[in-house]
Amino acid sequence: MRRRRVDLAERIEMLSKAVDLSAGRIPDEVVDRARAVLDRADQRCQIGGDHTVIALAGATGSGKSSTFNALAGADLADPGVRRPTTSKATAAVWGSESAESLLDWLDVPRRHHMGGDGALDGLVLLDLPDHDSVRIEHRLEVDRLVEMVDMIVWVVDPQKYADAALHTRYLVPLATHSEVMTVVLNQIDRLDKEQRKNCLRDLRRLLDSEGLDKAKIMAISATTGEGVEDMRVALARAVRAKKAQAARLHADLDSVSQQLLEATGAEAGQVSQDSVDRLIEALCTAGGVDPVVEATREAYRKRGHYATGWPVTSWLSKLRQDPLHRLHLDLGSRRKKELSRGTEPTDVQRSAMTARVGVAGAKVDTAVRSLASEASEGLPRPWADSVRAASLSNRKVLPDDIDRAVASTDLGVHRGTGWWKVVTVVQWILIVIVLAGAAWWLADGLTAYFQFRVSPVRWHDFPVPPLIVAGGAVVGIVVSLLCQIGVQAGARAAARHARSELRSNLTEVAWQSVVDPVNVELDHHDEVVKILAKAS
Repeated sequence: MRRRRVDLAERIEMLSKAVDLSAGRIPDEVVDRARAVLDRADQRCQIGGDHTVIALAGATGSGKSSTFNALAGADLADPGVRRPTTSKATAAVWGSESAESLLDWLDVPRRHHMGGDGALDGLVLLDLPDHDSVRIEHRLEVDRLVEMVDMIVWVVDPQKYADAALHTRYLVPLATHSEVMTVVLNQIDRLDKEQRKNCLRDLRRLLDSEGLDKAKIMAISATTGEGVEDMRVALARAVRAKKAQAARLHADLDSVSQQLLEATGAEAGQVSQDSVDRLIEALCTAGGVDPVVEATREAYRKRGHYATGWPVTSWLSKLRQDPLHRLHLDLGSRRKKELSRGTEPTDVQRSAMTARVGVAGAKVDTAVRSLASEASEGLPRPWADSVRAASLSNRKVLPDDIDRAVASTDLGVHRGTGWWKVVTVVQWILIVIVLAGAAWWLADGLTAYFQFRVSPVRWHDFPVPPLIVAGGAVVGIVVSLLCQIGVQAGARAAARHARSELRSNLTEVAWQSVVDPVNVELDHHDEVVKILAKAS
């Protein structure tokens, strides 16, 4: 008994966790039904005790109350037309142990204490109102107690044992509880031996066809007392076994587990790498990766030409706007620090990025829908809708996330530029040499003009100053042309670095904004499935 009670507590705890995880992801009526059953099972376990609650239920005229009196050995319930108008059940309690808390929980005010009877001690027998009563409160009371008692004995008569209302409303829905159900054919005194045999055989066939193969069948006559003692012995055996309560609660939990499993589904969804790659490609398009990469290449070339080119002509490159500045990117280390901290880029105009998001928005939406659809394939509709909702949970801020990822990316335009400073110094040294040669040349011209007697300096019959000017200019231009090879190689490396970093940052956006929320929902689903598997 202790092992079963521990199992019940564990199952209730696991199923309660499964319901909490499933709330909002499965139909509300399934959640409400499951919580009601779990609360009821938990309360029944807490009440404990050694009592077994067995309810007699039946239709008007089936002899249910007469059977109750026959089992009790006293006229406790008024049969037939003398039955009271109260909608409450009547209880008969055997044994010295109090069942007051249990009957309070059952809300059964009409109680009769039968004293000690070694065979039936621990039995709480209930006489329920007629389940087909014209009074709605009677039927509601039957519905309520049928869900709470440990065992149910359905009393039927030979004329109405196949009544559709009984089978459709009670027996078939409770097929999973057939282990704790007994169908008693009353009024057998009205049948001959062959009729009894045929009636019982047909009843067994009917119950088996409805999935109640574990339900027991008995035949009695409450009027003559035939079979009553056998029924009393059967009840006493159930009380002694002390399994009815656990069996009933386990059947209730089985029903909850099955309903949750049907609403949850056993198939586990997952996010495929192909759908993630398509999403990343869509975000790269929305973030304008190709234009930014091209702008990085051109910006590196422009800056490299300015830094390493012949200063006399390289200043012309300053007249063209820097491609990255035109996109409001690469705006300095302070800006990068702000963006890396997640600061909203309020001082960065986002016209280029916003335009890209607008143009590629449909592609991003398609990629997100495709990812969610693949991830939720095979899941029941509510869970699939939850996965789709998770994929769109950050859709409103996705453009800002894309822009922040692009704006905070180290595009590599400053990488490998240390040699530029050396070349710049060399070029300016050459400029100084050219200017010095020009000044010398000018001085020689002035001395000649004013007819000063100064012999010009020559090298192999060529005046030196013009050679200095021409040599400095030629060397500067040659150095500039040679440096362009390095600048072009550096521009290609910067473009590759920019593409890699941009894709990496946008991959992070894809995971944080879309994939991770979807995976959280799938993890919820997987956890529920695992819990239900253990609880089943």
